[in-house]
Amino acid sequence: MAQRTVKAKEIVQDIRSRMDRAALMEKYHISAGELALLLKKLVELRALAPSEVAGIESQAGGAPAHVFECPECGTTDAADLDECPHCGAIVAKIEAEMMEEEVAAPDRQIVGRPTGPEDKKPAVGSQEILAPTLFRADLQRTGFYHSKGVETLTELKWKFRTGGWVSSSPAIASKVIYFGSWDGCLYAVDMETGVEKWRYKTEGPVSSSPAVASGRVYFGTSDGQLCALDPETGKLTWNFSTGGPLSSSAAITDVMIYFGGSDANLYAVEIKSQSTKWKFKAGGLISSSPALASGLICFGSYDARLYAVDSLSGKAQWVFKTGGPVSASPIVAEGMVYFGSWDGTLYAVDLESGQERWNFKSGSKVAGCAAVGYGNIFFGNAGARVYGVDIRTGQERWRKEVGGPISSSPTLTDSRLLYIGSADRCLYVLDVESGVERWKFKTEGAVNSAAVVHGEVVFFGSDDGHLYAVA
Repeated sequence: MAQRTVKAKEIVQDIRSRMDRAALMEKYHISAGELALLLKKLVELRALAPSEVAGIESQAGGAPAHVFECPECGTTDAADLDECPHCGAIVAKIEAEMMEEEVAAPDRQIVGRPTGPEDKKPAVGSQEILAPTLFRADLQRTGFYHSKGVETLTELKWKFRTGGWVSSSPAIASKVIYFGSWDGCLYAVDMETGVEKWRYKTEGPVSSSPAVASGRVYFGTSDGQLCALDPETGKLTWNFSTGGPLSSSAAITDVMIYFGGSDANLYAVEIKSQSTKWKFKAGGLISSSPALASGLICFGSYDARLYAVDSLSGKAQWVFKTGGPVSASPIVAEGMVYFGSWDGTLYAVDLESGQERWNFKSGSKVAGCAAVGYGNIFFGNAGARVYGVDIRTGQERWRKEVGGPISSSPTLTDSRLLYIGSADRCLYVLDVESGVERWKFKTEGAVNSAAVVHGEVVFFGSDDGHLYAVA
């Protein structure tokens, strides 16, 4: 594998110029854990003073964090490791030989996470290939975006009209926003202006949320294709056929793609060969977008079960049965898996053993994902309620009544705000500590798309056929 490098002098200058945490992660194509490791090493080598990195570290808020993340299988660990304990991949580290004089030299580099051969490709057009942009923010599906967001609603920046419902959640890369519509198209729109760059036409509704990784835009279609598009032109580069419609959003590493299908299969596809490494048969269709952590792929099925499957072999490690379909994506955080079921219950299950730790009965169908941060887990249900629940005990912290059923998934930000849509046509923004409404934005259709926050702008879709950008 090639090594991704970061120039020491450049990142030190960026930190001293007060570049924020999210901007550093985007510029250098690194995860939260990798940034934490970089900061630690720079302080150890006296390239930066502790006081210079304290402000950046504090921006992490209550988001789940880890230092080690394997680029091959997604295993995470709080320890600073050089070798993955699950798959054995050698993960590069910052070279200890870098001294203070190296920071002053423009050609010195800090070695970061190893990347696959795909990362050696030239930039697409004039844009660099960015780190993966995934549904629910990361491979663990936490729903936490390291952006400020919109504390006070001031304006509708723009809205983009399509020919069908927009229940797909957008993905942002290189200042372009990608999303699907029930008019059968996958759109690429300029993030700043709302002007269309291109569209890709499929044979039916696009409800799958796109992911951007390895210089491609990946999404599923209603005719059973996983498509990989060129992000600059919208041209199809390759596709993979399954046995039924796809609404699951892919989990993508440097070398693999994992996604579920309505044919009840969870697929593991190699990016380089575009071929199946393995597939796992569940007992019902899979709309759940898989979460990846500690070498396990976790996903739900309409057979009322949550599965944990080994990412290398495709063999089931454990299966957890609920009282109804599990349609949404699970969250993996702090050694636990959190997910909702149509039986109205939010479950907390041990990642390693599959044993239940606690459950919270909400009294109505839970169709959307949850979000995790600030010591709580947040979710909505079909009974028009949003909940904040203590992540350790499963005790209710607060609840908020809205005007309609909730199928949307909540989004968290660094400013301690929660964004969630409802069938009452509104996007709600709530305080994470109390559930008190900060503001809401009304559209002309149900809001089932999960919001994505970038900087101080919120992007989301509505069943009125529009993608909205509000600030």
